[in-house]
Amino acid sequence: MTDNAEAQLKTWQNFKEQGINGQFKMDTAIGKALSDRCEQLRLALEEIRADAVSLDHLSGFGGLPSAKALQTKFQQKAVGGAPHDPNDNALARIDQHIEIVTTMRDAYLAAIGKLENVDQQNSQTLTSQGDQLN
Repeated sequence: MTDNAEAQLKTWQNFKEQGINGQFKMDTAIGKALSDRCEQLRLALEEIRADAVSLDHLSGFGGLPSAKALQTKFQQKAVGGAPHDPNDNALARIDQHIEIVTTMRDAYLAAIGKLENVDQQNSQTLTSQGDQLN
């Protein structure tokens, strides 16, 4: 995770914790609107992530060695990462943004006392996804 993303995530984790402890509060309507917007953004990022996954096999570069090298480089930037940093790719950056916006959503819900509902929904979603895999 980049330093900036880590700092943002830590900030929102602190807000979430303060919301759970009752130190961070806000008007229910405002908190609901903000959490709803975060959820919309999270869903949009999930769609972008699904599209990015398909970039692991690019074509149309030709057969020249330089073209093959370029193809590999673009694939690594999309999903594979670089030898110096396996997280240096678009997919990892999208995942970072998803984690941040999810934590933001949870912080707003905690600030209005509604976090338990989201935790329950997330648990049910994960359980149903696990059931589908079996």
